[in-house]
Amino acid sequence: MIERRQFLKAAGASAAAMSTPNILEAGQAGVPASAPGLTKYPKLAIKTRYSPQRLAFAASAGYEGVIVDINEYFDPDHLTDAQIDQVLATAREAGVRIISLESMVNHITPDPSERREVRAHFIRCMELAHRMGCKFVGTFTGGIPGASVDEQVKQLAEVLNEQYLPVCEKLDLGIGPENYPCADNFATVPATWEKVMDLVPNHRFGLEFDPSHLVRQYIDPYQTAWDFRDRILAVHAKDTEIIQPVLAKVGIHGEDWWRYRIPGQGLIDWPQFITVLLQVGFHGGMAVEHEDPFWGVPHGDEGPDMAPERKEGFILAARFLRQYLPGRA
Repeated sequence: MIERRQFLKAAGASAAAMSTPNILEAGQAGVPASAPGLTKYPKLAIKTRYSPQRLAFAASAGYEGVIVDINEYFDPDHLTDAQIDQVLATAREAGVRIISLESMVNHITPDPSERREVRAHFIRCMELAHRMGCKFVGTFTGGIPGASVDEQVKQLAEVLNEQYLPVCEKLDLGIGPENYPCADNFATVPATWEKVMDLVPNHRFGLEFDPSHLVRQYIDPYQTAWDFRDRILAVHAKDTEIIQPVLAKVGIHGEDWWRYRIPGQGLIDWPQFITVLLQVGFHGGMAVEHEDPFWGVPHGDEGPDMAPERKEGFILAARFLRQYLPGRA
């Protein structure tokens, strides 16, 4: 049994953490002097497109920041210096921070001219992230149809070591792929990550770790997170539901036997997963990626604002995850 004085000591430490408004001092590398107060713990964020309405909603729902997607409207080739300054001012006024950017591209696409264009554009995305005070840029690994895993690993390692990581060192950035299985993202399982990391020892390359993708592949997300603890640079908070009656009829190669859910409404043991992150000292962005059809309506994510139903999903996700995070702004 826990003695009373031990309990009070633990409670006092927890209260102190909760009341600390700004663990990172203003002006520290990567933390703008005007940034909102940040915790030393995982920073709860939402993954979304940029708009002033979305930043304001994130703040009102209790999120510390946003992870912004690169798209045709939010792109380093189209944003002027004045527009970038306005984005930063809008974030400050809303009370959130743009924690990182995401550019989901194929870095090893077979076409040589397309490959040069993709890589040059990704470097410009990294420069935009630095300008915005971000410390991480999420992406895919890429894919070459018909090529072996080892060949794809070799080509990815070359572009990382020769082109991207020198820029990371210069700009004080980390980069890494989300582990979403698709044709443009070949490295999505631990065995392949090991192959890539053997050739890319620089820890500025890591993972944008999403446990939901492991669950639907029947890979243990907790042990995997521990095994790659020194390479987790960002996290996507998304859950997975396995629909057993459908799985029993169609098998794992069938369809509609799993679906993504907001955190807390699937199979992931979030206290166990977050405990791993806390034990290893992870303090990057943990972004809720909302792909839950239950908390949404058709076209609910279009336009500058979200549909109320979609907002409810983000609100519930924040309420659920916050109980396992010991500190906040």
